[in-house]
Amino acid sequence: MSRQIEESKRELSRVMELLKEEPRGLSITDISRLLNMNRNSVSKYLNMLLISGHVDMRSIGVAKVYFLSHRVPISAMLDFSSDAILVLNSDQKIVQVNDNFLVFTGYERDEIMGIKLPESSLPVVSNAVVLKSINDLLRGFEDAREIEWEDDSGNYFFLVKLIPTVFDDGSPGITIILEDVSEIRKMLRDKERLIDQIHIRVRNNLQIISSILNIQASGIEDEPVKNVLGEAERRILALALVHKNLHQSPDQQHVSASDYIGNLVDDLRDSMKISLDIKVIVDMESVQIPFDIAIPFGLLINELLTNSFRHAFSDKNGGIVRISLEKTGDDNFILKFSDNGNGLPEGFDPYTSGSLGINLIRNLIERQMSGRMEVISDKGTVYEIKFKTDGLMRVK
Repeated sequence: MSRQIEESKRELSRVMELLKEEPRGLSITDISRLLNMNRNSVSKYLNMLLISGHVDMRSIGVAKVYFLSHRVPISAMLDFSSDAILVLNSDQKIVQVNDNFLVFTGYERDEIMGIKLPESSLPVVSNAVVLKSINDLLRGFEDAREIEWEDDSGNYFFLVKLIPTVFDDGSPGITIILEDVSEIRKMLRDKERLIDQIHIRVRNNLQIISSILNIQASGIEDEPVKNVLGEAERRILALALVHKNLHQSPDQQHVSASDYIGNLVDDLRDSMKISLDIKVIVDMESVQIPFDIAIPFGLLINELLTNSFRHAFSDKNGGIVRISLEKTGDDNFILKFSDNGNGLPEGFDPYTSGSLGINLIRNLIERQMSGRMEVISDKGTVYEIKFKTDGLMRVK
């Protein structure tokens, strides 16, 4: 048996020496001819060298050309990487570690070399999730994996990278790389806390302004002036609601469209003292609206709802408002807002109307949402608004 191993080593060395002399590469036929070796043996040795990473192969036409690999060996990676690294064999025994891993664990090299990882108490790498992934990788059930690991205190955070490895003799192993991202995670948490505080303060300031307008309106008897102040107050509350929903969202960067509209409907019913039986039906996919478009989107819905509540059912006991948001392609959306109310006045043109509400709707759509609007008045009013945004994210 040892004689066969020695013979294989000699033949492997001959193949590698030949490829070293021919950096452009050689085919199996070329190697067979130059070394006077049968093709089956050449193919066997080349497969061993491919698995061990000593040679690479590329196809040129129908021919496969083999050449020496210029990959960096594991030992160099261990010595020069700033991460903590250890290498396991197929039995999950530790066969290589770098100095960073020893510093991280506090062990000496001879204390951990050769021990089985599942039987150790090494930090991070002996975690149950990591061990299961190692088993899956060694059994060929998975490719390379990246696992996030955080300690109970929340002070340390690592990215654990598991990479299938092949040794010189062709046997499998696993290289584990621990990247310490604790400082990055702390910076992200600080940023999240700062964003959270910004949303809270902006919302509070907007609510203060709304309260001031409400107090001013309460002392005014002129009804038109009172209505103008009431509209301004409701627009400010719509903005405050955006920041409230951003503060409550998991990433504080997106607003749930359906949740926002539901909250806005309730607020408008209270502030406008709606006594009519108006049913609002929200029919849309679970769409998360990013911060940069949440403000114009919120103001747009506020204006559309306000117009319907105030004008659409003035001579009726109630009615229905429908709101839908549909994705029609990559980043393309259609917002449909309709009611079964009185409809628009005959000859009404949203592009020549002097109404502040309609002008605000048009400007929000065209200037801030890069969209276009179509208005249909038939047995009520229908707004069809098409817009495109790279930021709008659909939840699956």
